[in-house]
Amino acid sequence: MVALLDPRRECHCVLCTGDDPGHDHDDGQVCEHGCRDDTADLVARHGWSATAVHSDDGVPAWAYTIGMWHSLGSPEVAMFGLLLPDMQNWINKIGDQIRDGQPLHSDERPLHGILPGGYPLIIKPVHPGWYPFYFGTALRFYRHHPPLPIVQVVWPDQDGRFPWDEHAGVNCRANQPQLWLPPDQHAPSLWRELESITPWPFPDSPVRTQVYTTTRIIDGQQPIRGVVRDHDGAWQFLDGLDTTGQSIAIAHLHHVYAQHPYLAQFATLAPGRQAWLSTDGTWTLSDLDPEDKPAEDG
Repeated sequence: MVALLDPRRECHCVLCTGDDPGHDHDDGQVCEHGCRDDTADLVARHGWSATAVHSDDGVPAWAYTIGMWHSLGSPEVAMFGLLLPDMQNWINKIGDQIRDGQPLHSDERPLHGILPGGYPLIIKPVHPGWYPFYFGTALRFYRHHPPLPIVQVVWPDQDGRFPWDEHAGVNCRANQPQLWLPPDQHAPSLWRELESITPWPFPDSPVRTQVYTTTRIIDGQQPIRGVVRDHDGAWQFLDGLDTTGQSIAIAHLHHVYAQHPYLAQFATLAPGRQAWLSTDGTWTLSDLDPEDKPAEDG
């Protein structure tokens, strides 16, 4: 059992060095990138900040601390997939415990006293390969210099099962990435694809929208030759070949889009419209047959 606390830490943050080479603006000002960064001021006044990353288009939110390494010698703490105010509150409570002499430990023993209902948390070290994907503000504060330890606090489902348990609830498994794995070893999910699918181009279809496609497209054996938006708004991505029960697949829209980013050109395709790839490489748009429209109740 090793406490994750290093009072002799090496810190290269903007407070220790006095500069921020990443952006040309003062703390609290809006720069040409459109961001407002109050991190240094918050860390100087409170010891750390609880940074919030808002969810959008079905991507779960996440929150993480910045400043615990500087102020306490503790890893920064990240949490994914729950309501932002709750996650900010809980990672602040973890910071309070660390400051009060209860450091995190490296043996992944359950962390109690944070979640309501007596549910435990498990601490997992974040692989540095994920840092640019989810912790950009922390990297900027620490001037992109290691060491910068970050841990993920993982929450269980209502039955106390954690996401590595195959019987854990769907939201518990889907709303939390497994950042302790290297990015190339993470199972396919929106977390691994997040960089390639943002900004999300589909205005009325969240990332987890289920779409119809074929196993041949999913496996990369055939290209997408047809994009169909049914009258009810459902999406189909087809290869133009005969489909059978064995070849039909249901996938999340984010996965199909990550594999085929050119689909952004069809993001605003209206219900009842379709586009098919011609032999000359151009796409032809047309209306669906009105007879394909489902009958209305009445």
